[in-house]
Amino acid sequence: MRRSSITLFAVVVFTLAAQQAFAAVVTPPPNPTASGPGLISMSYNNTYTNTPNNDNVAVSDNLLHAWQKDFGSIDYIDIDFRVTDSGGTTEYLFREGVNNSTGIDWTDYHLILGFGTGASFVPSTPGDGLDFDSPDQDSLYDFGPFTTLTITEDTIDAEGGIFPYLSFFEFYFPIDVPDGITQFTIRQLPTIPEPTSLALLALAGVALVRRR
Repeated sequence: MRRSSITLFAVVVFTLAAQQAFAAVVTPPPNPTASGPGLISMSYNNTYTNTPNNDNVAVSDNLLHAWQKDFGSIDYIDIDFRVTDSGGTTEYLFREGVNNSTGIDWTDYHLILGFGTGASFVPSTPGDGLDFDSPDQDSLYDFGPFTTLTITEDTIDAEGGIFPYLSFFEFYFPIDVPDGITQFTIRQLPTIPEPTSLALLALAGVALVRRR
């Protein structure tokens, strides 16, 4: 009888502990914030943590929402998140609106996970728990006009399309937020064709006209 009581007590304690040992979670607005030389503005931020400690799900119901982010130049923007340490890993789906006000069409878009902002930014390293849904990568990734994605633990390179000037698209991607950190950063950067590539394209066009 005593043994049964002890066993029942252990089960109850374990259950309560499991319920309290949730994952690291992103704190609500005004977090996140944005900064960087590419930024015009970022508005309407929301954080929804519906299911803590849900790592490795197909599509997370935890939402990080940045609507919208406006680029004014071909340079980086750092999005800074604050995290509450609570004992695990939570997967979020990041949804953002991106507006191209740079005056130039983009050919690529790049994301880097890390810590700190500006000159203090330090890239995340493999195995530290902060990643773009590694190793599963079975969540939602959508980068608007870009159809070719190269995804590692800490980087996403989106290519294979054109993001025209004065266009707006929604991007979606997952983030695993581990316990043991108080802050992380998503650095984002659009790119354009290299001047050399543009010159070669121009020369090819001239040659084709002359041939005709």
